Amino acid sequence: MQLYYFKDKEGNFGDDLNPWLWQQLFPDFFRADAAELFVGVGTLLNHRIPAAPAVTVFGSGHGYGQLPAINANWKFYCVRGPLTAQALGLPAELAITDPASLSAQLYTPAVNKQYKVSFMPHCESARLGDWARVCQQAGIHFLDPRKPFLQVFDGIRQSELLLTEAMHGAILADSFRVPWIPVKAYPHISEYKWQDWLQSVQLTAEFSAIPPVWRGDQSAEKTVRLKNMLKRSLQNTPLWRSDWGAPPPRQSPAHHIDLVAARLADIANITAPHLSSNTVFNNNTARLQEKVHQFKQDFGI
Repeated sequence: MQLYYFKDKEGNFGDDLNPWLWQQLFPDFFRADAAELFVGVGTLLNHRIPAAPAVTVFGSGHGYGQLPAINANWKFYCVRGPLTAQALGLPAELAITDPASLSAQLYTPAVNKQYKVSFMPHCESARLGDWARVCQQAGIHFLDPRKPFLQVFDGIRQSELLLTEAMHGAILADSFRVPWIPVKAYPHISEYKWQDWLQSVQLTAEFSAIPPVWRGDQSAEKTVRLKNMLKRSLQNTPLWRSDWGAPPPRQSPAHHIDLVAARLADIANITAPHLSSNTVFNNNTARLQEKVHQFKQDFGI
């Protein structure tokens, strides 16, 4: 069976943890040349899943793209949450929670708290804005989701509180029993997939809004910067063509960075954090472990 997951060229810890997690649970089971697919951690249940003679789903979620073309050769052990189960027409009992939460059972080195507050943007947000600069201004630790996943795990575990745009930041924080607050700076943050997971841990949570931050095109090649300058000058004129790609927003000025940093600090100071109950967390963990046992029995591992 081949492990299927999203691979971001710049890295995304929530996806990159897949090979490690499933190797821990099902040692030496997966093969890169296998025809059958195993769909694990990620928002992967859509039309992009390649055709395969068999597809096994263990905890993945729906949230992007069209629904997958499910047939009799698909087997579901569990999915991320109730919204995924409903969208795919699956029995409600298959909605357990995101299997990335099992990481906390498998990664347990001793750790000391080093950061009062950490902030993790979505990986796309980390590309768009200089959030390290914002965090430095706010006196908050910056946690880059593009770093190696065990390094991100440690950053979460070393924090007393995590502000996060990344859903898997909240999932891992909740699993490591670190209080967290969801925030949103850009429209690409999927509230649907967040709600899918939140319902699986029996929580309701509202996003704390923060203004977006932009890197602009200062690091781009000179020809690209000139092209963007021309586009900006034409964008609101009759000469603009609808098939042209919009230029990126200009680099955020220092006073905007100060404003966003102050907003981030305010959220950390006045917003009540979230953490699922021990009862719900332990019950979900037990249910996932039952599915792990069932999978091992089914495949003779």
